[in-house]
Amino acid sequence: MQDQVERLRQRKISAAAFHSGLTEQQRDKVIQGLHLQSLKLLYVAPERIQHEGFLRLVRKCLVSLLVVDEAHCISQWGHDFRPDYMKLGRLRQELNHPPCLALTATATTRVQTDICERLALRDPLPVVTGFRRTNLALSVRLCASLAEKLTELDRLVARCDQGTIIIYGATRRTVEEVAGWLGQSHPSVGYYHAGLSDDERRLVHDEFRLGQVRILVATNAFGMGIDKADVRLVVHVDIPGSVEAYYQEAGRAGRDGLLAACVLLFHERDLSTQEYFIQQAAKDPGSSDRASRMRTLLNEMLAYVSVRTCRQLAILDYFSDADEWAMGPCGLCDRCVAAVRQEPAAAPQEEAVAKAVLQTVAWCEDRKSTRLNSSHITISYAVFCLK
Repeated sequence: MQDQVERLRQRKISAAAFHSGLTEQQRDKVIQGLHLQSLKLLYVAPERIQHEGFLRLVRKCLVSLLVVDEAHCISQWGHDFRPDYMKLGRLRQELNHPPCLALTATATTRVQTDICERLALRDPLPVVTGFRRTNLALSVRLCASLAEKLTELDRLVARCDQGTIIIYGATRRTVEEVAGWLGQSHPSVGYYHAGLSDDERRLVHDEFRLGQVRILVATNAFGMGIDKADVRLVVHVDIPGSVEAYYQEAGRAGRDGLLAACVLLFHERDLSTQEYFIQQAAKDPGSSDRASRMRTLLNEMLAYVSVRTCRQLAILDYFSDADEWAMGPCGLCDRCVAAVRQEPAAAPQEEAVAKAVLQTVAWCEDRKSTRLNSSHITISYAVFCLK
């Protein structure tokens, strides 16, 4: 949030963030800006809604627009579901139902529906700009052991000599071990997870943003709101819990429009970590069906791992993006590249056409057998536009 506030201020737009990291003086300055109506944009985390004092403060303001960013978090089908996001519907009521804008980069049809219901949106206008990322080379590497994973990771990092690198792990322990191992042979390696103190996380984030840390190993605690243009490589050393989570994190690569690689290193034993998360969810009496949803999402992720045709098309199919899907294979993923390598050096035109037809039939058959189901959405903070 603070990064975005600073960018807005550079453009002479009056903005502020209200969070626990503020000093008392900074907090008083934000409150004064609200009272004087000199503040136009206020960023807050959904958890702030729990504080009655904050609700009394915003009730006095004329809120012209409520913006929910990372809106997939509001849905229990979302890959980063957070209960406090579900309270944003109540907040909208408290503010006399201002117009609402919900934004997310990864929302399946079921997640879009869930978001609209949770926010009590009437006649919402859906705007979908497409899920295809034409500059991302997606691939999955099957590894027989942790040692093979580390060897492959070292090779990937060594080959990526431009820009920055993000490596995602499922647990804090994995993140620290991978960072320590990479640090032995590569300079400028840092790690980030929720177990670090606020000051430690802020320092690592700033160092990565400024380019002082080139290789960052992190859990999914590092991600939403991160907008670094020069990420050339994103590697997952553990399988994520859903296709949405994977595409959200992989999508942090290549935001400058240049070619970037997104690699998932997969071993069947990795599933034990996700199984543990599912078992923990099953113990929560307040969300009896959460574990079932998580298992469905994990099975859809496994379908993506094993898909035999273009990975970009598989993701577009998952998000029900028929228009982009109709544009055909990406030509960059491991499946597309492997198919090209199998092409004869100079096939006659008739043979090339016949082969294209057979590939299309194979894709349609594969789509039937490994079809990825749709559904997902996430939220990370709310923005208040004030008059």
